[in-house]
Amino acid sequence: MKTATITDFRNRMKERLQEIEDDQDILILTGPKKRDFVVLTLEQYNAMEETTHLMSSRTNTKRLLESIGQDRSGNVTKHKLGLENKPLQSPRKKKPKVRK
Repeated sequence: MKTATITDFRNRMKERLQEIEDDQDILILTGPKKRDFVVLTLEQYNAMEETTHLMSSRTNTKRLLESIGQDRSGNVTKHKLGLENKPLQSPRKKKPKVRK
């Protein structure tokens, strides 16, 4: 995690954003009167949101942690999904109904 002042970020914005993207790092901007900000890529933000969602219920958190433990201990079973030779199809979008 890197830090910079808001003034430094303003003066070197393009360079700083490139660093965040290249390093997959988070930048903390320190501002006046303890008004600090966080800058990160949308990909990082989405990953954090997904993790928050997945861990939002105790039941789901417990299941995920149990699954991770099973994987790390080698207690896994492989299954074929039957998708090997089938082309992927995107879901069909329903056409909106037009009222006359």
